[in-house]
Amino acid sequence: MSDRTLALLAQFPWLPAMILAAAVVASTRTLRYRLAWAAACFVGVGAFWMQLETRRWGFIPIAVNLLGPGHAPGMLKATIPIGAIVALTLAWRSRTKPGDS
Repeated sequence: MSDRTLALLAQFPWLPAMILAAAVVASTRTLRYRLAWAAACFVGVGAFWMQLETRRWGFIPIAVNLLGPGHAPGMLKATIPIGAIVALTLAWRSRTKPGDS
């Protein structure tokens, strides 16, 4: 696999995952502030980037991104969807509270 293919594969799944997480969190009726948590699903932390022409790549750990992957001419970027991970964890916990049957 080429570097470009790997960069595109790293970039692709995050936005659909964020949208799916927002839908699941918004439909969780037992979660307080569910619409705020659904909006938080679109927040990512960290950025993997790659310049297509030079094939240089790197990671920026202190980066807050909205709506997952970004693009600029000649650049690819992917982010870690931490907002979606936290919101899905809270939604799962609210659905499976101890004592609920």
